[in-house]
Amino acid sequence: MTEPREHISSDSADGAKKYAMNQLQYSDEIFRLLVEGVEDYAIFLLDPTGKVSTWNQGAERIKGYKAQEIIGQHFSRFYPREALESKWPDRELEIASKEGRYTDEGVRVRRDGSTFWAHVVITALRDDTGELRGFSKVTRDLTERREFEERTRQLNKELKGRINQLMESQRMVELRTLELQKLSAELMRVQDEERRRISRALHDELGQELAALKIDLDIQNSDGQKLAPAIETVERALSKVRNVSYLLHPPLLDESGLLPALHWYFDGLKKRSELRITFDYMPRVFPRLSSELETTVFRIIQEALTNVYRHSGSEDARIDISQEIDRVRLRIRDFGKGIGPAAGTTGVGISGMKERVRQLNGELMVSRAEPGTLVEAVMPQI
Repeated sequence: MTEPREHISSDSADGAKKYAMNQLQYSDEIFRLLVEGVEDYAIFLLDPTGKVSTWNQGAERIKGYKAQEIIGQHFSRFYPREALESKWPDRELEIASKEGRYTDEGVRVRRDGSTFWAHVVITALRDDTGELRGFSKVTRDLTERREFEERTRQLNKELKGRINQLMESQRMVELRTLELQKLSAELMRVQDEERRRISRALHDELGQELAALKIDLDIQNSDGQKLAPAIETVERALSKVRNVSYLLHPPLLDESGLLPALHWYFDGLKKRSELRITFDYMPRVFPRLSSELETTVFRIIQEALTNVYRHSGSEDARIDISQEIDRVRLRIRDFGKGIGPAAGTTGVGISGMKERVRQLNGELMVSRAEPGTLVEAVMPQI
């Protein structure tokens, strides 16, 4: 009974050993087929001295050598002349032998002499006793990637150059804009000064001449009849001169401030038109503003009410001024036919109002109300 068991056990052991060897051979064959079939990587073995001992399809495609042409040749023929002169291929094997692995990127040479950019991994192969049996080498052609990276770098450089050009252009535009703003502010200042000068000339010179003429006519009109038409004409001329003078630049604006000048202007506008004006302001004890701010507020109200009278068809207008801690708010509302879609940027006098407010670092908005038009301005106190 014992002998058959031993015979069976021996047969089983031999069968298992034979199966394991077959499986190992099968695995080796599969691995060899796998390596040889890879086309995107050059995968081959080197003996301890650096001579090529295997060659796969990827190596043939990347480097241009057929297996029979390169097996047995030293792998240094893949390197450019400078690397050969410095014996760098041998140095790579030394590093791989010492460290177990060497990785690098650099220029490699194909069979036809053309070059490409390669990523290389060299791994030292040792047996169970630690003896060096050779090296595996895996090479990947990174030429396309490197060209893409170079193109990307070049495009980034060009983009940076364009951005710098745009920034420089923007800086020049900002400088020109600043110059135009200064010029615009100077033009408005000159315009206001010219209005003051003409206003004084009309009031102090032509107005005085007309007043003196009226006195002379009154003295010479002994019977009260002959010169009456001439006296009436002079009176109308004198009234018109005073009105034009005050509209150009009301003396009250310089002498008494914004509120008295506005009340005078509203009274005159009510006499010349049927427009009803409602005016409210806060605080009730309204302090003086700076000369520039008072002039700007007066001109905006003057221009806005002129537009209301000429274009809106509204019978009413409401004006609100509020003086806060650091700013002044102004609202002018009519109840007429309203504005068109483009009136926020164009229209009679709107651009001038916007420019005046901008010179004070403020903001002016023109919007459609229901019904009518709303002009709003916010200006910092200066």
